[in-house]
Amino acid sequence: MRLWGWLHAVVPLILCLTLVSCSVRRVNFNEPIAGGALTFIKPGETTLQDVVDRLGAPEEIVTTAGQFIAEFKWSTTRSSSLDFGHVFKVVSPVSPSMTLSGTGINVERFLVICDEQLIVRSYAFGKVDEHAFFEFWPF
Repeated sequence: MRLWGWLHAVVPLILCLTLVSCSVRRVNFNEPIAGGALTFIKPGETTLQDVVDRLGAPEEIVTTAGQFIAEFKWSTTRSSSLDFGHVFKVVSPVSPSMTLSGTGINVERFLVICDEQLIVRSYAFGKVDEHAFFEFWPF
């Protein structure tokens, strides 16, 4: 019977310490560009300068075969981790790092294709690189 009383005291303590060792982060780079914000673009009429005035400077401008391609990028990074070593602080002065963590990076882009006079000919959205990686440490 004493064992059950001891478990009722220790298990909530371990759960609380585990929850304290959780961390969740989200970081946004640049403002996302939504489709509704692009209603001002009229292919054949709008200039690249008009787009830059509304959206800001592009990340990169590339020239290919008499065309200019302006690239606008934004991303969202999400990460979370749980440090199981934090539980050992109850019984040990040293807490080993036993972290279970995951990170996901989602990079999106908006491309504006212009002719030699910098008049917008077309535009499109795309994903540059979507990947998630998980790092189990120290396992």
